[in-house]
Amino acid sequence: MLIKREYHCLIAELPDLFFDENKTTVTSSVFREELQHQLSLSDYKLVEYLFLPFDDLNLLNVFFGQNKPNFFPGNIAKHELEYQFSQENEEIRLPDYMKTFISWMKGMDRKHAGLEDENILTSLFFEHALDCPNPFLQDWFCFELNLKNIFTAFNCKKYNYEPEIHLLEVEGNDLVYSLLIENKLKADYFEELLPHHEELFKIAESNMEWIEKERAVDKIKWEYLDENTFFHFFTIEKILAFTIKLLLIERWMKLDKETGKQLLDKLIDELLTSYEFPAEFSLTK
Repeated sequence: MLIKREYHCLIAELPDLFFDENKTTVTSSVFREELQHQLSLSDYKLVEYLFLPFDDLNLLNVFFGQNKPNFFPGNIAKHELEYQFSQENEEIRLPDYMKTFISWMKGMDRKHAGLEDENILTSLFFEHALDCPNPFLQDWFCFELNLKNIFTAFNCKKYNYEPEIHLLEVEGNDLVYSLLIENKLKADYFEELLPHHEELFKIAESNMEWIEKERAVDKIKWEYLDENTFFHFFTIEKILAFTIKLLLIERWMKLDKETGKQLLDKLIDELLTSYEFPAEFSLTK
């Protein structure tokens, strides 16, 4: 049996290491950079999975030459992505699913990325992510994929779109996808397939504004992370959940500064109060 590495000091001191009481934000990029020095190579590779969706956005930007001013904080620097498409580079140093997407796109006569292209890349990402070597991350990405598809299915019904075009079909996630394609949009069908299924379907069926729905869904995501790391005290799962929460916070900082600050304060408070650390790992000085 493989014994997981534990990061007692890192997890116990997270607020001291990465949060300044005079600041209201901490960037996921800075946190990730610190993790690169603190984690084992195999555990850091797990963290990189969480930033691959940003690499996907950047890949589309570079591939189609859109030159958008905002470059997302992924694993791959902009100049490295640009080098992948230069004539001097004979070997593309990217995850296999990105190589698959690039090969497919090179056979298409497109000058701009469309929804179909983004959906194909996203589907390839989830197929890659669901095969990652960590059960917690596998479950998280499965949860994320199912959420995307469920809310997409409700939008398709509302606006009379074809679900076959917009839903993400990913190998290994056939049950939820099949139910949605068959327009079975009732929570009861998903009782064994989706955590918090009743709450999520109430949100999807509601008339709330989109930003209120986003907040409600992210609140459930936060609860999901807490529930699924409750017995992971000092292992990589706790760090992965913390990273995901930082990414959620950053997103809300862009959407709503006050909401983002409240989420950040909540995260810090939980880190300070939710564990009873041994004396040698005390958070107080």
